[in-house]
Amino acid sequence: MSDSPDKLEQDVEASRGRLDRTLADLQARFNRPGIPRDFADLRRSGQAASETVERLVADVRVNPVPALMIAAGFGLLVYEAFRTAAERRRLAFVSAGSAITTTDRHLPENHPDRMHERLDDALEESFPGSDPVSVRITK
Repeated sequence: MSDSPDKLEQDVEASRGRLDRTLADLQARFNRPGIPRDFADLRRSGQAASETVERLVADVRVNPVPALMIAAGFGLLVYEAFRTAAERRRLAFVSAGSAITTTDRHLPENHPDRMHERLDDALEESFPGSDPVSVRITK
């Protein structure tokens, strides 16, 4: 051991002093009046919230129509927010290419080879053969 006993004793005393200061600081933090005051404030804020709710209910009883209008407006706001979010999710899902296409291009009756046949059918429906006006469309 290279340290002398006097040096070791000084180190021990210095450590005790630091430990005492640390304990005193911790004790001051936990024993200060702030923590019980914080709990009391929390209880008072709960009471204040209760009083606020009671006042709100009393105001609604006195003026039900404005309260209903406010509630309806808030309901529409929430509805629109959910609808918009759902639409965004749907569009993101479709644009990601992971969804089945929502168009009817994949249906067999909409194949490009049958386009002329369908146009002829539509023309016949629009201008039936008994119509006095003769219409001829060239392809």
